Order: sequence, then C-alpha cells, then structure tokens
Amino acid sequence: MNKNISIAMIPLLAGCTEIPNDTTLEKAFYSAAQSSKASTILTVDNFAKISGYKKRDQYIAEVSYDIRFISSQQNHTISKDARASGLGLYMLSIDYGQYKVGDISSNQQQVIFIKTHAGWRVKA
Repeated sequence: MNKNISIAMIPLLAGCTEIPNDTTLEKAFYSAAQSSKASTILTVDNFAKISGYKKRDQYIAEVSYDIRFISSQQNHTISKDARASGLGLYMLSIDYGQYKVGDISSNQQQVIFIKTHAGWRVKA
C-alpha cells in the first residue's frame, strides 16, 4: 500500500518543481510590458531567455530584449506617478537620456517570475 501512495504522489511533487518554459516566460514578460505605464512610450521586442534557475517559488531568468521607442521624450512630462513606476519616464530618461521615436535599445537583465493561480508573471 505504501508503494501505491508513493507512486500517486509523483505527479504532485513534479508540479511543485515546475519550471516555466521559454514561451511562458516570454508571454509573461510581454504582458508585464504591455500593462506598464510606459506602454504608450515604448514596445518590447526580441525577448530571449539566456539562462535561469528556480529559487523557492520563483524563477529567476537572465533575459535579453529590445526596447523600441514609439514616442519622443519631448512629448511627455515627468510626473510623480511616472517616477514611481518601474518603467516610468523618469527612469527611462536616466537610463536612455534623450530618446526619440524609432530609437532602439538592446537590454539584458535579471527578471524574477512568480507562479500565481493564473500562471507565471513578472514580479513587480
């Protein structure tokens, strides 16, 4: 009987160690970019996972991506809300200086993904 219980638990334990595939990470990353306050200023393209590892209930991935600006900096004022957002205008101006429509910036960074009841998402 103990043997049957052990075999029955294998699928449950496998679910606990689930690692998101590259497509899942890409969808979560693009979803976070589209829902950010900066989505009217830039788009994110060419996402690629370079490496990653599971740490407790999170997946830490080194990713690369391109930011393409769809609006010029002169068209926007930097508000308190923008400074508070992760991809706010303030941060963009610090990271990229003056940017204009069509500018592209290649980036590489570590992103933390968390497992939710609705699937994997980027940790805010």
